[in-house]
Amino acid sequence: MLAFNDAKRRLLDEATPLATERVPIELACGRVLRAPLVADRMQPPFDRVMMDGFALRAAEWGRAGFRVAGGGHAGQVAAALPLDPGVCIEVMTGAPLPRGADCVVPLEEVTLRQGEEIRFGAGAKPTAGAFVHQAGSDVEVGREVVLAGTCLGAREMGVAAAFGYSSIEVSKLARIGIVATGDELVAVDEVPLAHQIRQSNGHALAAALQVAGYPAGAVILLGDDAAAAGPALQAVLAAHDWIVLTGAISKGARDFVPKTLERLGCRRVFHGVAQRPGKPMGCWIGPLGQVIIALPGNPVSALTNLHVLALPALDRAAGRSSARSRPVVVGGALPAHSSFTIHLPVCLDAAGRAHAAPTSNSGDFVGLLNSSGCVTLPPLPERPAHPITMSYTPWL
Repeated sequence: MLAFNDAKRRLLDEATPLATERVPIELACGRVLRAPLVADRMQPPFDRVMMDGFALRAAEWGRAGFRVAGGGHAGQVAAALPLDPGVCIEVMTGAPLPRGADCVVPLEEVTLRQGEEIRFGAGAKPTAGAFVHQAGSDVEVGREVVLAGTCLGAREMGVAAAFGYSSIEVSKLARIGIVATGDELVAVDEVPLAHQIRQSNGHALAAALQVAGYPAGAVILLGDDAAAAGPALQAVLAAHDWIVLTGAISKGARDFVPKTLERLGCRRVFHGVAQRPGKPMGCWIGPLGQVIIALPGNPVSALTNLHVLALPALDRAAGRSSARSRPVVVGGALPAHSSFTIHLPVCLDAAGRAHAAPTSNSGDFVGLLNSSGCVTLPPLPERPAHPITMSYTPWL
């Protein structure tokens, strides 16, 4: 049986990089960037007014009053401040700073206005640069503002638009198939008999993949008849790059998946991991390089192993640079477990510390609602001292 870290390493090694494609900016959100976004102009592109008010020369401050010599608005060419002493220009937020001015006095500082003459309160003390967003102070031309490997979210999309990226180079989406197995399974909209259950694993896995940025096709439901399942699995292999199976992977008489995959020409990477939950998990590579991840049928095992093993592999294939897991401090007593890696459901307190929120067993998928993620505990021959820092993976 393979140690968890060795299984993860082997799976990551099999995650061949996905090809790239250019997509319209409207379709790029949630995808993994494969070529950096570069600033085609400095940001901001001009000295930008940050407050509604009056632009003037700070060196002239101290006069009894100023004369308003025009206005400046967002979207207009920068006005010019006359050389005459004691003049100012009324400006709006977002407007270019008038040429010849070096600061802005906010509108709230005006104490008197009669026609073109204004006076400011004694509390205003403008200095050069006050309420001015200096041109180029955020980004210079040519700078890589979003690096390859970034998962594109709202912030990155705003930056892409600002720098003229009407299309963006991203990783292609893998064609992902999900297969749920079991004679006991019926569709969600069916009323199960006393000995049946509604199929839920496939929908949970598909949802996690969707949120992660890897949408899958329809969930395929197979019974436990190996003869009938063989052609169906062959068709799934032909139509997908990645296949996620759940169920029928252990050593029972009707656990047909391992032998069926090998009959279809799939190469075993590993089968059996020293972990809980998810000991029977396996990985195979199809004849055309398809990655097959076989998860246990128990819901907690399936969803946990998708998060801690399958998603990191998909992230590697997509070129994603940021990890989904992060270190957290674990509070409370932890059991000693010398030979297995444990993926323990936890919830985070207000301080960000993890506390155990275990399910009653690996079939208790309702119990997962009491946790926010899981921590991965390596084999611990002795009860660990507190506090201890472990890798935390949030549920999607």
